[in-house]
Amino acid sequence: MDNLKTLMDKRQYDLVIKLTEIADEPNALFYRISALLAVGKTEDALNSITSNQKILESHMSLLIKTHVEILCLLTRFDEAYAILEYYKNRPYVSQEVEELLRDMPQMIRLEERKHSSMRFIKDEELIKKLESDDPDVILMAIDIVRERDINKFLDYIQNIMVKFPKQSIRSLALLLLVQKKVDRSFSFNHIGEMIKVNPSELEPPFVGDSFNQLVKALDSAYRNPVLSENAVSILSTHLLYIYPQSINIETAILVEALFQIASEYLNSDEKGHLLERCKEKNLDPDEVKSLISEIKNSLDNF
Repeated sequence: MDNLKTLMDKRQYDLVIKLTEIADEPNALFYRISALLAVGKTEDALNSITSNQKILESHMSLLIKTHVEILCLLTRFDEAYAILEYYKNRPYVSQEVEELLRDMPQMIRLEERKHSSMRFIKDEELIKKLESDDPDVILMAIDIVRERDINKFLDYIQNIMVKFPKQSIRSLALLLLVQKKVDRSFSFNHIGEMIKVNPSELEPPFVGDSFNQLVKALDSAYRNPVLSENAVSILSTHLLYIYPQSINIETAILVEALFQIASEYLNSDEKGHLLERCKEKNLDPDEVKSLISEIKNSLDNF
């Protein structure tokens, strides 16, 4: 499985598709779906979901998000609402899934708005959207800019990166420039501190050996797919919030902090007492508590 993640990081999508032709394990199937999407085979990605529905339901939150997003990509919004109703009527899985089901209708509506009013918008109107105070409008505009000549919008993206109130929006604006490999120095408001960045020199979050090793460590430590998936989601939010800064802390402390937060989020009985766990694992509880506070702060302000 690590090999598939490595191939995805290297953008060897065709090879991933080839290697997963007869896959019957959920993680391999999700990599296959991601690779199909990366090469523009959206219908094939949807078919892979529908033909492996029961297998993929072992990772319910990821399945719901992926399934609905693909239908939105295909502009099949009525089907997206219908499949969301199907998932709502499934047996309870976790609090994370319940909150996802609650939030997804808004996402579908945003995609409908984007498709109907922004897909063919003129550059001048798109610039006005980039100057909006509404985070949802900014997100839609950033998504459209991704398909345009980025150079026309650099000054407006720079303004977002410096002045927009929400750190998550500022980080996503920077990430757009990183994905576009823009080779120029920009100012960036990083959690209240103004820094200089060159997007072409930055590595995107969620890729590379360090992130892969963290995900592997979470899976190995928890041995609970729902808890691990939730922890990875929390970690990803934190990494995006602090981007381009990376986490520079002992892996065992990070694993323990994420375990505590994910368990609280899921209202799990597994978490036990933090101080006892730290003592058993010879970890400094103050360091773990400090990291928990830092991560929770990023989640609260995201």
